[in-house]
Amino acid sequence: MNDNLFEVLEPEHEESDVVELLDENGVPTLFNIIANLELDGQEYAILSNVEDEDDVLIFKVTEENDEFVFETIEDEDELNSVIDAYNELLDDMDDEE
Repeated sequence: MNDNLFEVLEPEHEESDVVELLDENGVPTLFNIIANLELDGQEYAILSNVEDEDDVLIFKVTEENDEFVFETIEDEDELNSVIDAYNELLDDMDDEE
């Protein structure tokens, strides 16, 4: 059984920051990739729903067969570490403005 909540589909344009994800029922939803970050050697992606920016998802990014796969983060401590790192990134961006 696939433990991933979503399946990643290829974006229409190579340079696109929008991905279409399928939920567990096969329903496609568009998400903006709002940030990529690396923490302790692991890459993560922060996505927001195109139609509802308050709907934000955080995924662990892995590679299988030369394709990127978004995996749900099961460990609460790991998730909190990613959220903290993302908030630091936002703070750094605010300081630059």
